[in-house]
Amino acid sequence: MSAAAAWTALAALWAGCLHSGPWPLAAVGTAAIAVAGGTRGRARRATAARLLLVAAGMFLVGSGLAGGRVALVDRGALARLAADGGRGPIVATVVTDARATDFGAWLVVRASSLDGTSVRERALLSLPDIRAVPAVGTRVAFTATARPLGRSGFDAYVRRLHAGVALTPVVAPRVVSPPGWLLRGTALVRARVRDAARRHLHGDAAALLAGLVTGDTTGLSQTTRQQLTAAGLSHLVAVSGSNVALVTAGALGVAAACGLGARGRRRVALAAVAWFSGLVGGEPSVLRASVMAAIVLGAQATGRGADPRHTLATAATLLLLVDPFLAGQLGFALSVLATGGVLVVAPALARRVPGPRPVALLIGASVGAQVGVAPVLVAVEGAVPLAALPANLVAVPAAAVASAVGVVAALVAQLSTAVAGWLSIAAGPALAVVLAAGRHFADGPQLRPADVLSPVAVGLLLAEVARRRAPRVALATVVVTVVAGLAPWWRPAAPVTSLTLTALDVGQGDALLVESPGAGDAEPARMLVDGGPEPREALRLLRARGVRRLDAVVVSHPHADHTDGLVAVLASMPVGALLVGPAPVPAGGRDASGGEVVAVARERGVPIAAVTAGQRFDLGAATVDVLSPPADGSLGEEANDNSVVLRVADANGALLLTGDAEEAAQQWLLRRPELVRADVVKIPHHGGATNAAGFIDAVGAHTAVIAVGADNDYGHPHPDVLADLAGAKVLRTDTDGTVSISVEARPP
Repeated sequence: MSAAAAWTALAALWAGCLHSGPWPLAAVGTAAIAVAGGTRGRARRATAARLLLVAAGMFLVGSGLAGGRVALVDRGALARLAADGGRGPIVATVVTDARATDFGAWLVVRASSLDGTSVRERALLSLPDIRAVPAVGTRVAFTATARPLGRSGFDAYVRRLHAGVALTPVVAPRVVSPPGWLLRGTALVRARVRDAARRHLHGDAAALLAGLVTGDTTGLSQTTRQQLTAAGLSHLVAVSGSNVALVTAGALGVAAACGLGARGRRRVALAAVAWFSGLVGGEPSVLRASVMAAIVLGAQATGRGADPRHTLATAATLLLLVDPFLAGQLGFALSVLATGGVLVVAPALARRVPGPRPVALLIGASVGAQVGVAPVLVAVEGAVPLAALPANLVAVPAAAVASAVGVVAALVAQLSTAVAGWLSIAAGPALAVVLAAGRHFADGPQLRPADVLSPVAVGLLLAEVARRRAPRVALATVVVTVVAGLAPWWRPAAPVTSLTLTALDVGQGDALLVESPGAGDAEPARMLVDGGPEPREALRLLRARGVRRLDAVVVSHPHADHTDGLVAVLASMPVGALLVGPAPVPAGGRDASGGEVVAVARERGVPIAAVTAGQRFDLGAATVDVLSPPADGSLGEEANDNSVVLRVADANGALLLTGDAEEAAQQWLLRRPELVRADVVKIPHHGGATNAAGFIDAVGAHTAVIAVGADNDYGHPHPDVLADLAGAKVLRTDTDGTVSISVEARPP
């Protein structure tokens, strides 16, 4: 089978795994593949027909296998317990490392017994204390309640780890038996690497070194994670092909030094790769690289060569056949596509890049990886970071140096962490380069689908057309186009001459920029209230407006459509203070970004203040009054009703920012209606029909802003709300995009 045919079969299998169906489809697909293998004929039509039949068969196989796995997850004993809403005594083995949250930790366990009956099912286990989490391989016993996992968000992610239910222990789990000797040894290796790195390196540098060697990034700050991801450098701490190749080469070298023959060297290398996969936790990228290494070693045993592109397709196919749930894991997709991009694009591009061969190969590999993952990034993130290429050109060589030092230090650490700690110092400069690249390239422009037809794209296309006949014209066109495209990212913010509210178009969510002239000769003051639902959209829009610093960031309430975009803002921009409501912010589930915002602020040293009704502070020449929520908690526990409501006023007028305050909060505010009077109001809850009678009339604003997403599923804004606003000018982000309103002095 050619490489093209192998990739066609892989694509069909992958698509089938993403569309699970009845398990008998796997048998039908296998029969179709067998029929295709039995047909003969070398004509193009016959070959195309066979390939089409194989692709159809692979799709059916993938769909059937995925459907069978889903059925096993949903029809087990734990699933029945969750459906009945009951509890039961469970014996289980921990199979994943714990992930910390502000409320404790979560991990995946494999249950072996339920109420004395033998089972073999995975489940999500939540524990209140991260310090009491058992290590991987530990066998524990506990009594727990169970609930079914959903099909979206975090629950869907855990389902792809083969868990079908969430377990909450009634009492702390009791250790039945510790991990086996192999897992204990693996945990000890990782711990000694961490200890060695932390002896003389600190903070993110130590965590990054451990991550480069073992994939253990538990000590990496949330800010640095955000920066590496935004700069396209997160693959550096996702242990993958380069690490497996290093382990394989090292094992082969050691085996050769011990005098082993070719067969013995290959066996040692396979054992080393298998152990390394367990050391780093069996991440999808490591599994992909490990299977590729096994295929290459097997091909060498038979005296055959191995085409890397064919090997990659074969490895991915084998993994999907074993675990069809891998098809829905982002790490697996990025690993396969990035490697494919490197194998296909890098050699062709490197031949065309002038200069030293190593530099050309590095450029080709960086571009190839970004081309490979671009479709997934656009689908998941909505954009591809253009800064990823220069960031990788800077960071990848530095990461390679740090990894080489780290591997040596890791080996030495198994004998002496003190000596390994001194060796780790040599990786410090290279680690600093990687971290600096993440910081400096995190805020670069991003390529979105709409940009393909932009003037920048057209200019670059014209330059390519003119490249051969008029190279100077082509070069000038590229320079002018790039400068014009990047100019918005470097331009200064517009002058602020009056109190201004800008509702950023971030979709179905809030992101409100309030700007006020400075008091006296001071600089203008800027406050961002909420950040919308998209991880980096608010930051992009602020950068495009020339905003480089915020005096304050306000979390009106900790819902994802208000906080998901704030993590990047806090991580990438100087902020004077973070203001939150009095209620605690959740750290788990779909609204986990609320806790991440607070965590990033702490990491960046941003002062955090909980504000309640009656407090007041200055914003330049304006005054900000906190109108809600009350400090006594009388509005209950509903997050929307506990939204921070602000009135921003200066000599010319006032803005009222209402968050998602609903009827109960509005009725509380109406006890003193004079406080809510304003010239401009941000309509609560995206224009939902959740307003108290008379609230909009009490505000009396001449302009109303509705922050709402186009074609949203909630029917926002509600017709009744629009009817209540009949006498006001209404601006909507779904129809008007980003809108700005200035509060000007009215003529007498």
